[in-house]
Amino acid sequence: MMKDLQEAAIIKLAERGVTIDDIADGTRIFLSEKYKDAVDDTTLMSSIAKVLHKDEVADIILTALYLDEQAETMPDSQPLKARLQRDANGHNVDEILAIAITQQFSAAATVHYGLLDDLKPGLIGEINDRTDTINVYLDDILAALIASAAMTYLELFGGNTY
Repeated sequence: MMKDLQEAAIIKLAERGVTIDDIADGTRIFLSEKYKDAVDDTTLMSSIAKVLHKDEVADIILTALYLDEQAETMPDSQPLKARLQRDANGHNVDEILAIAITQQFSAAATVHYGLLDDLKPGLIGEINDRTDTINVYLDDILAALIASAAMTYLELFGGNTY
């Protein structure tokens, strides 16, 4: 059964434009491109549920998305706002929060998050490139969720033998 905290995180993700199906699509593409295997959808959804089930993950999602929302309402006179609007190099708080998600699952999840954050495939890049909203944290959270779900998938599917 989904707890209120997890439900709130899932709802907030959807409000910001990321659904569970988006996480599943990103994870499926990542796994199939990285490992060249067909992805079992039942195991995939179980892996995503396992990632989203943790209180710590929900806390980080809600905190990160709150920071994006607050950045949008921050007065333009605040020096931090300009850095957040352009997702300035050196801010790094977004990466720190994302890594806090992946470290709960495996070192491999953290490494794969770094790859996804660098390449910004699919929706991760689309979110990163939006100019109508501030999504400094959202793109990193999505990349962390995909990386964590992918490594959890491999674990649930019998271990990473690659």
